[in-house]
Amino acid sequence: MTQYKNAKGEVYNGRYVVVDGRRYISPCRARLIKLGYKEVVTTPPSVDENEQRIWQLKELLQESDYKAIKYAEGWISEEDYAPIKAERQAIRDEINKLEQKQ
Repeated sequence: MTQYKNAKGEVYNGRYVVVDGRRYISPCRARLIKLGYKEVVTTPPSVDENEQRIWQLKELLQESDYKAIKYAEGWISEEDYAPIKAERQAIRDEINKLEQKQ
């Protein structure tokens, strides 16, 4: 699981951050970093290798969600989105295989 903490030790709650009295609703990773938050990766305790790999793959999938949204809204062409779509499908296929092993 990825968390974001600032220098004061405050953790991003997943909904919004307040910096200098200004509220940023659901900021992206880049915005959080610009606002002084650092990425802290934590893994759940006592997780077997399959579960940990599934967790990592879901994180990868989540990182490209914004590209899928841009495509759905028409900001990315079908041609430009094709390799991203293939990569996302490969990740989902691997997740499905690992989940079947459990």
